[in-house]
Amino acid sequence: METERRDRRRRDIELGPLGREKGKIIASVDAGNMVAVLSGMELMFVFRQHGQYHCFIHKFDAEDGRHKAFPADERNTAMLDNLHSAADALFEIKYEADMDRLGVMVTAETGIIRYLDMTGNLPAEDMDFMDWQDKPRDSGNNTREEKEEA
Repeated sequence: METERRDRRRRDIELGPLGREKGKIIASVDAGNMVAVLSGMELMFVFRQHGQYHCFIHKFDAEDGRHKAFPADERNTAMLDNLHSAADALFEIKYEADMDRLGVMVTAETGIIRYLDMTGNLPAEDMDFMDWQDKPRDSGNNTREEKEEA
C-alpha cells in the first residue's frame, strides 16, 4: 500500500505560481523544473535538456503548437531571464525527470486553465466585432415566418 502511494506521488506533477522577479525562471529551469509562461491565450513551456533550452508554445485548445530550441548560452539565458517582464503570469512545474514531457505539458496546461478559470483570470478569445453584426440574432419577438427567413 505504501509503495503504491509513493508510485502515485512520483507520477504527479506539482504546479504553482512562480514569482515574477528576475532570475526565477532560470533558477527553476536550471533546477530541473519546467516553467509555463502565460501571454494572452498562449502558454510557452520552457525546460532545459542536453545543454539547450526548449520552448514549446501552445495556444489554449489549439491542435498544434510550435517548438524552438536554443543553446543554453549567456545570450539565450539572458533572453529567457527577461521573460518575466513580458508575461501575464508564470507557473512552475515540478516533475520527475523520467516522465514524458509532453504529458507533463498537457497536464500542466489543463491545471493552469482550470486555475485561471476558477480565479476569474482566464483570458478571453479576441472577439471580431464586425462578425457579430453580420449574423442575424433571434430576439425572441420574431414571428415564425421571420425566424424561418433568418
